[in-house]
Parts: sequence; C-alpha cells; structure tokens
Amino acid sequence: MRGFDHLTFPLAAKACAGLHLSRHGRAVHCRSLAAGFGGDAYVQNALISMYMSCGDVAEAEAVFGAMQNRSVVSWNAVIAGCVKNGCAERALEVFGEMVGDGAGVDRATVVSVLPACARAKNLSIGRAVHRLVEERGLGDYAAVKNALIDMYGKCGRLEDARRVFDGHKYDKNVVSWTVMIGAYVLNDRVDEAFNLGFDMLMTGGAPWPNGVTMAYLLSACSSLPSWRRAKCMHAMCIRLGLESDIVVETALIDTYAKCHKMKMMELTLENGSRRTETWNAAISGYSRSEREKKAVELFKRMIGESVRPDSATLASILPAYAESADLGQAKNIHCYLLALGFLRSTSIRTGLVDVYAKAGDLDMAWTLFDGLPEKDVVAWTTILAGYGMHGHARTAILLYDRMVELGVKPNTVTFASLLYACSHAGWIDEGLKLFEDMRSIHGVVPNIEHYLSLVDMVGRAGRIKEAYRLIKDMPFEPSTSVWGVLLGACVLHKNVEFGEIAAKHLFELEPDNTGNHVLLGNIYAAADRWNDVQDVWKMMGRKGLIKEPGSSLVEAWSEQCRTAML
Repeated sequence: MRGFDHLTFPLAAKACAGLHLSRHGRAVHCRSLAAGFGGDAYVQNALISMYMSCGDVAEAEAVFGAMQNRSVVSWNAVIAGCVKNGCAERALEVFGEMVGDGAGVDRATVVSVLPACARAKNLSIGRAVHRLVEERGLGDYAAVKNALIDMYGKCGRLEDARRVFDGHKYDKNVVSWTVMIGAYVLNDRVDEAFNLGFDMLMTGGAPWPNGVTMAYLLSACSSLPSWRRAKCMHAMCIRLGLESDIVVETALIDTYAKCHKMKMMELTLENGSRRTETWNAAISGYSRSEREKKAVELFKRMIGESVRPDSATLASILPAYAESADLGQAKNIHCYLLALGFLRSTSIRTGLVDVYAKAGDLDMAWTLFDGLPEKDVVAWTTILAGYGMHGHARTAILLYDRMVELGVKPNTVTFASLLYACSHAGWIDEGLKLFEDMRSIHGVVPNIEHYLSLVDMVGRAGRIKEAYRLIKDMPFEPSTSVWGVLLGACVLHKNVEFGEIAAKHLFELEPDNTGNHVLLGNIYAAADRWNDVQDVWKMMGRKGLIKEPGSSLVEAWSEQCRTAML
C-alpha cells in the first residue's frame, strides 16, 4: 500500500487515541494489517496504547498476545492501560508474567505498576516493587519516589510513605508534597496533613502548593468538618492565585457543602467558572444534604444555561429524582436522557430504574431493567428493592433467586433490601432464612441496617423476646434506631417488660427525646398502670420536656389518670 510506512500507522493510532476514536482506530489497525505491518513491534505497541486509551482492554490484549517479540515498552503499555481502565488486578497479573518472562523492568514499569498496587491495596507486591527499585537503582527518580509514597499511603502504611518522602535525595517537587499530604488526608490524619502543608509554605526552597495540594487540604476541612479552617484555606487559595483553578473551585464547593454552608457553596458556584465540574459538586452537595428539591432545581438551571451534564452529574441527580418519588419528574428526566443518548450507560439506566421504582411505576422500571445488556449486582438489587418497597416481597425473592442462579453475587445492599421487604410483608421465616444464607452461603457480614430490619420483622410479629435476643446478640453496640424499633413493637403488642428495657436504653442515648417518653407512657396506659404514667409525666417535667403544662398529651394522660383512680 503506497505512501504508508511503519511510522505512519503509529502516528495515526496516536491521533485516534487522543480523540478516543475507537472505530477509526480499528480502521487504522485493519489498514496496518493490509499493508503488511501487522507484525511490526512499533506499530503493535501503538495499537495497544490506542485500544487502551479507547477503553478496549480485550482488543489491546489481543494485539499484545499476537506479538512475537515483546519489548519492555509493550509490557508497560499493557500494564499502564489496565490501570487506566480500572483493571488493577489484571495489571498485577501482567506484571507477574513480565517478571517471569525475564523482561527488563524500567522506570516506566515501576510508575505503572505501583498505582495498580495502590488501587488493589496489594501491599506485598508493592513492597516487592520497592525492593526491585532499590536493586535496580531506580529510586533517585522523582516519579518513582512519588509513586511509592502514593502506594504506601493508599495501602494505609503512612510511616513507610513518610520514610520515602523524607528520604528523597533530590529536591522534593510539588507532586511529592502533594502526594504525602493526600496520603494523610486519605487516612484521616488531617492534623498531620495541615502540619505538612504549613511546612511546605514555611520551608525555604519548597515549592508553592498547586491546585491539587489545596484541594487535598480543603478535603481535610470537609472530613472534620471545620468551617473555620475552610475559610482559612479559601483565603490561602486567593492569596496563591488559585481560586480560579477548576480543581480548587470544585473542592471549595464540595467543602462548603460538607460544612453545611450552602450559601457559601452557592456564592462560590455563582462567582466561579460555572463549568460542568462545579455544577456537579453543587448538585452533589444538595443531594448529600437530603435537599433533593434544590438539587433538581440546580440541575434544571444548569441545563438552562446550556452546560452539558456528564455521567458524574447524572450519578448525583438521579438519586434526587428518585427520592422525590414524582412520576411526572421521572418521565421528564427519562426523555432528557433519551434525547442525549445517555441510556446506553448501564449505571445511568440502572439509576433510572430506581427513579421509576420509587415513583411507583414498576412496569417501566422492569422494562428498563429488562433492556440492560449486562445486569450487574447494582441493577439486580435496584429492581428487587423496587418491588420490595411496594409490598411485592415474593417477586423480590424470586428476583434474588434468579440473580444467584445466574452467578451474580449479592452484596450487603441486596440483603438489606430483601430483609426490608420481608419485614413489611410479615414474612418472618423467609427473612430469617435470608439472614442465615447471607452469612453462611454468601459471606456477607451483617451490619446495623440488616439487624434493624430483622428486629423490626420479628417485633412486628409479636415475637418480642426473640427481637430482644437478636439485639443482645449483635456484634456491635445497638443504635437508637434499633432500640426505637423494639420500643415501637412493644407499644404495638402492649409488652411492658421489654418496653421498659428499650425505653431505659433510649433515655440514656437520647435523654431529651420526648417521643420515647410518650411511647413508654402509652405502654403503661394500655396496661392500666396509671401510677407509672404519672411517673413518666413527672420525669418529663424534671427534664423540661413538657413545654406547656396544658399540652394535649399531658391533659389526656392526667384525665385518664384521674378517671382510673376514682
């Protein structure tokens, strides 16, 4: 084929990679084969990188598998591509094959495989790579040291990360400081993160923080949350001229939302670049704060200003639409997603299943679910939860059985949804069996939500003693929600003995909660124990929980007490 040589195809493949043009990349691949360059290592390496950039890991590995002479560049391209596409475990497997094949390991290998160790939390391979770095004399390179700090930080080994950071033989660059600060933030060591940030500013010769550094420090403010520190960090961003950096803008909006300073969040959005990322942070902030209506309003404003949403926008806004449980709104967002072509995404389509399910349109929820080409555990859990919340426990369990039959492993959310369905349908035996299967067959460790549904389910059925035993057998301290569920069951079934026990715990955990006192009083009243009702009334008075002596509650109780004692 005239005009083409072994340099043409790599350049064309690189262009396709940069623009994520998978279809055009395949055409380049076909042309290279037709031109007789299918076995050229330079062309093959470029094709591997192109396919990885386009997210086609399988095709990249097919090219790699067909190579006769693999260089270290070929191995590195596959490892880096797997990491980029979220296949950290596969990247580590390829690295193991590379070492076993006797291929030389260079700096590029190390800075590609260490992020895989970090993502997979594989400390043993990370340490082995560190030893390899020392043996090969690769430790003096900044990129290698920074990758080691990041790996140790994400594996929770902060002392090792700090040793690498302090042991730099070269001048630490801004990435070194930023990665170490990020490691502290990631592991909730926020004071050390702030101390290191201060050292960065005060140490002579240290680089100035960049946008990512400040984003980590703002994230530390969010985790506390500390409004005072957030203001200081905002002022520092302005002083450093970083307030218009998109990473900083997004972090500021996120931080103010987590500190519940929504006005400041809105001002930062209004005065900023108003790019997709900042809109996303604000929408997510409202959704997290359970202000779904405001999140939806902001999303509509975003669209009105012709800012195109992305997958992150929709991941934040779809739960807000779901919580509104409004069928009209569900249809509106459905039409919008359809028009923009977003429904090809499994995660977005699954989010829309949740929106319709919570709005009560189970037929449309099922249609969307059934149309998914690949149904993962999130999709199965979403649809069975939808049926369960509307009283269709049998359908929810049938869907669970089908899910397991197809080899999809249920998770903690799956069982929380199933137990909720059984609880509200009164299916005690089925719920107890699911709870046992969850632990013994699927290896899912029960959390407080599972126990809450279980106690509610057994308590509603009048098996109060069994519900109490479940609480006592919990592997962690019972929450107020759990004791509240037991107290509610005791009110329903007029059980004084366990009602007193539940109320006692609630009085200790929530001494100022009027409702708990009222429920105990109602249990006593139902049992004609009016002296005890009066004692509860007096207790509330001592605690200052009765704002007005003439309240309807007190009047009702006192009238019943007087009548009972005549």
